[in-house]
Amino acid sequence: MFFMNADKTIYGRYGTRASIENAESHMSLEGLVAALQGAMELHRGYPDNRPFLVKKQAAPTKFKTTNDFPSLRDKFEFDLDYGEKVVQSCLHCHQIIEAERLVYRNAKQPIPERLLYPHPLPQTIGLRMDVDTRGTVSTVRPGSEAHASGVRSGDVLVTLDDQAILSVADIQWALHQAPDKGVISATVERDGAFHELNIQLEPGWRSKSDISWRVTSWELRRMGTGGLVFEPVSASQKTQLKIPADKLALRVKYVGWYGAHNVAKLAGVKLGDILVSCDGHDEHWTTTQLLGYLASKHKPGERVPMEFLRDGQRYRVLIRQQ
Repeated sequence: MFFMNADKTIYGRYGTRASIENAESHMSLEGLVAALQGAMELHRGYPDNRPFLVKKQAAPTKFKTTNDFPSLRDKFEFDLDYGEKVVQSCLHCHQIIEAERLVYRNAKQPIPERLLYPHPLPQTIGLRMDVDTRGTVSTVRPGSEAHASGVRSGDVLVTLDDQAILSVADIQWALHQAPDKGVISATVERDGAFHELNIQLEPGWRSKSDISWRVTSWELRRMGTGGLVFEPVSASQKTQLKIPADKLALRVKYVGWYGAHNVAKLAGVKLGDILVSCDGHDEHWTTTQLLGYLASKHKPGERVPMEFLRDGQRYRVLIRQQ
């Protein structure tokens, strides 16, 4: 949802999720009402408050319309087919991120981190928000970027990177536009006073975001793992398998069978196998870190060695990157 002025100035955004299973964990009717009230306050203060809205606007893009992306060209009409193919005729939002990634991938260039880990949730920098409010901080993770900057539980996040905050989705937009390394400002209200804080973003901060549940991760799996879906191996299971706690262990939850998603299947990988090494790396990785590494470090056509554990025995395969 967008809150917009008639002149198309965006006041804010609402609506997000952190997983498929618990899709509404970052939304509530109370939170929507609070965001709507905040949007009306911004509207009453417009245009004097324009400086806090500049970065909330859509940035210029290389392609004029989504149909101009090379991978989407001539695939969709501007009008939906409201017959039996309404879903197939609709260009889904996730396909735009996929199309942006493919521009770089097909040019054999690294995919920018902003596209690998799009729209990071607040917990990426250590924030858990009260979803019934516009921007009240519920908890701050010790040792996180937000904690180091001085943000406290109970603070109200008024602005982030000079952008007025109405919701979790607004925070995500600000983080999406943030630099891969550097400082972003934050204004918090605490005990009736306003405090200006600086949040230091270190290299790789975006990779703390979990993208494994996102629909767009399917294309990354095709590119890097040959169509495999992984799930983490628990600490107790690692002990049983004699895998150290700090080492890689991702169990194959699904093996692609068709088209470009069957590369791992053809290489001999099976359901239940456990990935214990990728390209010589055996450190503990999440699925997000694995997908990010493959997409940023390898080009299409390269073959990446991966080691799997099956019935107590290790075996090695080469997975062609796409």
